[in-house]
Amino acid sequence: MKKLLSLTLALIMVLSLSVAVFAADPDPYYPDDMSQVTINVTYKAANTETTSPAEDFTFNYTKTEVTNAATGVDVDDMPDLTIGNAHFDEGVAQTSPATANGSVTISLPAVASFPSVGIYTYIIRPQAGNTAGVTYYAEDIRLVITVIEATGGKRRIAAVHTETDGGKKANNIDYLYSAGKLNVTKVVDGNLGDRDKEFNVTVTFTAPANEKVKSVISYTDGTTKTIEISAWKEENGSKQAEVTIALKHNETVTFTNIPYDVTYEVVEADYTSTENGKYDAAKYNFTDAAKKVDSASDTVTITNTKNSPVDTGIALDSLPYVLLIAVAVVGVVIFTSRKRSRREY
Repeated sequence: MKKLLSLTLALIMVLSLSVAVFAADPDPYYPDDMSQVTINVTYKAANTETTSPAEDFTFNYTKTEVTNAATGVDVDDMPDLTIGNAHFDEGVAQTSPATANGSVTISLPAVASFPSVGIYTYIIRPQAGNTAGVTYYAEDIRLVITVIEATGGKRRIAAVHTETDGGKKANNIDYLYSAGKLNVTKVVDGNLGDRDKEFNVTVTFTAPANEKVKSVISYTDGTTKTIEISAWKEENGSKQAEVTIALKHNETVTFTNIPYDVTYEVVEADYTSTENGKYDAAKYNFTDAAKKVDSASDTVTITNTKNSPVDTGIALDSLPYVLLIAVAVVGVVIFTSRKRSRREY
């Protein structure tokens, strides 16, 4: 009986000790209030009849400031973030409504990774890409994480918000794809201008410096054709694409989906020699003197003129005067003849 009582007391003491040890080491953290922050991303098109290139919008960050933290805690002690990308497939950007909606997710550090209570500020920086025609979001975004000591001595993330440098709430990022058209029109003029003749025209596109054209440009020259991305070659330090089209009188070839800031040269073959038709030198009329795509539509009109005097024997515009002189001469002859006849009698 005494042995049983002793064993029972020993068991009670062991259990009491276990409970005391458990109670002395409580979990010092709440489960994370927030594990991530999501920022909406919109991809829009400036003009209709354009096809946006596929894009991965990327971001990085810097650790900027720590306030109200324990002594000695500074930016070097701030835990790391994990930031994803915002991916958009080709052709999804629209003018209105902007159907290309996505998001970028920022994974927050666990509360246990913060060295103390305090206010931790990060700067999220959208990265500028090099796709021609795309306007990248350029404003920094401040991510502010507040860590507090809550009820029961547990630490928790109490607040997370994003704002611009000006203090405005930042929960949406906009990107824009801008592309336009180039219309190349032929006019044949002059009394000997052949309106059934085809004139060859070379169009050369040049990409902006340090940018890549990732858009397919389409045009119709008898059949629908495209300038593929692979057609852009390095020429004189710039990326260029060149095509030759054939135009008759009153025909127009329209190039579509040309990214903004792409420049163009339009040069017609020489038709001034006798074997090529002996036309006057071609005249060009550009609606944009800078020859740069920066609006919905540009046009260049090329006029070829061929005139020659027409030998009709008698100029038609002098014929009435010639007839009057002839009538006058006939009248004089008749009058003179009558006077002679009278004298003879």
